Amino acid sequence: MIQFKKIDKRNYPNGKKIIYEYTSDKYYNVIFKEVENGWRIEFLLKYFDNPFHKYLEWNLFDDYHDHIECYIAKFDGEEIGVVSVSHEKWNNVLRINDIHVQQSHQKKGIGSKLITFVKTRATELGVRALVVETQTSNYPAIDFYRKHDFNLIGCDFLSYSNNDIEKKEVRIEMGLNL
Repeated sequence: MIQFKKIDKRNYPNGKKIIYEYTSDKYYNVIFKEVENGWRIEFLLKYFDNPFHKYLEWNLFDDYHDHIECYIAKFDGEEIGVVSVSHEKWNNVLRINDIHVQQSHQKKGIGSKLITFVKTRATELGVRALVVETQTSNYPAIDFYRKHDFNLIGCDFLSYSNNDIEKKEVRIEMGLNL
């Protein structure tokens, strides 16, 4: 049985390193056009010519997260996943900052259990929605969130660089009304 344990920055004085890695053969191509009475934005599923691979390392307890709650998922004493969330009180949503499953445990339902855990925590906090950020290049994550009833709620064309659209790496926000 999977157990969830809340962890704290004090328990990790040197930080808790997280590896963010994915490979995707698909992406959502973003088409942004000004039209006569406004704007038109389209997200069209396409295939990369070569699989897209992303690898980043960071500290789970970086200071840019306010009021972060972090939980590790353990199975037979082994850490198999981690999730961090922040309650954004100004709009009463729970933001999933990080969700990660050890590569050796992926495709075994652990991510779904982490989402279920987050939904339970959201209910305890009485928030109105869950939100999460991902990128148009991260088709596996988008597919995962869609399977858990998240929908596209917004995008940012300049979040990572001045040419995110050309890089096929546009920040999108996905959300789930509770």
